Amino acid sequence: METSQTILMTGATSGLGLNTVKQLLPHINLIVGVRNPQQADHLRSIMSKERLIILPLDLDSLDSVRQFAAETLNYLGSRQLSGMALNAGIQITTGLEKSLDGYERTFASNYLGHFLLVCLLLPILSANAVVVSTVSGTHDPNDFLARLFGFRGGFFPNAEAVAQGILDTSVSLRQQCLDRYATSKLCNLLFTYEMARRVPTDKVRFLAFDPGLMPGTRLARDRSAIERFAWKYLLPVLGLFVPGVSSPQRSAHILYRLLTNPLIAQTTGLHFDYRLKQTGTSKDSRREDYQRELYELSIKLSRTTN
Repeated sequence: METSQTILMTGATSGLGLNTVKQLLPHINLIVGVRNPQQADHLRSIMSKERLIILPLDLDSLDSVRQFAAETLNYLGSRQLSGMALNAGIQITTGLEKSLDGYERTFASNYLGHFLLVCLLLPILSANAVVVSTVSGTHDPNDFLARLFGFRGGFFPNAEAVAQGILDTSVSLRQQCLDRYATSKLCNLLFTYEMARRVPTDKVRFLAFDPGLMPGTRLARDRSAIERFAWKYLLPVLGLFVPGVSSPQRSAHILYRLLTNPLIAQTTGLHFDYRLKQTGTSKDSRREDYQRELYELSIKLSRTTN
């Protein structure tokens, strides 16, 4: 890859994102959006200032997303982006929380903020650029490993209910939180497929990437002490024997290849797993009426124009 190419990434300070940065940094220029730029000091230690720009980005806030996009455009000038890695994500376990704009926070951070970011930066993506959204098997009610960890798949009663986090209220608060996380990943897939239909392949390719279950990452930071211990120390060992379990290092190499090698995915609207295998997704994720409904509501909520 030529050093003149620039990739934008969210969720780059730990886990999958950080390991992907380490593989990208010898080859590309990188724009990273982080909630607190001081938390990205370790990125500065592994990448030269000439190759790396760190900008504040709070995906909970649509105003912050707009500011980040404006600063990105200002930094790039006449240059273009060759790729975007939409990797940031949160998993809330304590109940219903709202974003600064009044939407359910998991939906806002994992999906809506990224939706707006892509809409704002789409005009400066280079020909054959790639947008990769991090998804997961939690969206699929038939995913055995996800169900083992309490996930039931994503829910889509209607787009407005999803945005407000009102899914199945008959279950425990903890289960509702798991459902909202899975639904945010369903939204990322619906978005990928909708954009793949709307944007010509020779302009931008939209891909979805499931890195697998990656024990040891910070995704379980809001869970109980016992769950965090198992996530950090026990599951990485079990992952040597359990299908569907990967590691941040292994999955980062696949994300790196998706971002830098256009020959891997020459068309758009594809879903890859942590083995770089093209795989299918849930029935709901393929429903064009869901894709269209979510897109149209997202345009309204983010106050963008299509």
